[in-house]
Amino acid sequence: MKQRGAVAVMFLLMVIVLLGFAGLATDVARITIAKSELQTAADACALAAVGALTGASTTQLAMAEAAGMLAARANRIAMQSVAASPVANSSITFSATANGSYAPKNALSASQALSMKYVRCELTENNLPVILMGVVRALGQQWNPGEISARAVASFVPSGSNCALPIAVCRKAGSAAPSFGYTVGEWLPGRFKSGSGVAGKYKWVQFPGYTRTKDLVDLIAKNGQCNLTDTQTLVPDNGVMSTLQDAWNWRFGVKKNSGPPAGALPPDYSGFAYTAANWASQTQAFPNFITQRAINAVWNREPNLTGGWSASTKSVHAAGADRRLVVMPIVDCAGWDVGGTSSQPILGWACVFLLNPVSGPSGDMALEFRGPASDPASGCLTSGAPGRGGAGRPRVPGLVM
Repeated sequence: MKQRGAVAVMFLLMVIVLLGFAGLATDVARITIAKSELQTAADACALAAVGALTGASTTQLAMAEAAGMLAARANRIAMQSVAASPVANSSITFSATANGSYAPKNALSASQALSMKYVRCELTENNLPVILMGVVRALGQQWNPGEISARAVASFVPSGSNCALPIAVCRKAGSAAPSFGYTVGEWLPGRFKSGSGVAGKYKWVQFPGYTRTKDLVDLIAKNGQCNLTDTQTLVPDNGVMSTLQDAWNWRFGVKKNSGPPAGALPPDYSGFAYTAANWASQTQAFPNFITQRAINAVWNREPNLTGGWSASTKSVHAAGADRRLVVMPIVDCAGWDVGGTSSQPILGWACVFLLNPVSGPSGDMALEFRGPASDPASGCLTSGAPGRGGAGRPRVPGLVM
């Protein structure tokens, strides 16, 4: 009789143990999932931030941090219940080398900012909802099971595929990779319409996948043609270039009085333009552009276009994007200069700085060669998929740690 009820007691004890294991399993699952979610947020943070490190603005660290924090907050953790919470001047740090000393933006000078090529994003989240582990903590144990952290480092890596504008830089006769006869800072003058039969430093080209001028407008208005590789071949484009004027000029924040073209992406951080009239040396305008970008300088009426064009405001440029440092393919244009239309292989990729808006097909248009797009110092960072090898390919954001 004395053992009456023992089974019930044992049953209750087993239920408690089983519930404990269930709670523990639930806690482990929650933390594991949250850790994976937080790592995704850290990866997105680092990749978004490094896209601003082009060396084209002394304020690039502020732009990088803003982009990284926005990307991190767009990711949710704890079973998608709360947004990741990066901390300003703490979660995102920068370094000139992968294994160097990382520092937040407010600890680096403007000159140091230009040399930063690596971004580290470190995120920590506290007080995740836990069950059994929370009981352990409540009993006075010095342990916080609801705290997790994640880290990601991003930089520039060779691309497997990339995006480029449909303008080919013409190699100089007898030149070789990687610069094909050009020097950093050299201007490439020409006309906006630089098609077959017209000798010049560059040519409009047809990328695989489009056949109409309408498609060309879309490439200029947006990020160019993507999924490009150096195994493709190109032919010159002799379309109606006047239809491209609005999209081209909007990269400078220069718009017709009716407003920016439909579907266009934001303009560059600065619309300040360069021609022989305000830059007599016609070389090395890029260092000055770094200064103009830092203050979001607007279009300076250079050249002074006819037909009713207006400059965007500083606030529009401040909310802009990297739109004047672009990747272009390099080809041998010798046959095209005499009216040929033969298909030419892509020999390499150039980083080019867009110098000025245009008033039409007959308007002068100049580009500044910034070096091979594979050189991190060129300032070009394009969109695309990271690849293995391919040392001569353009650079894209990629995780390195």
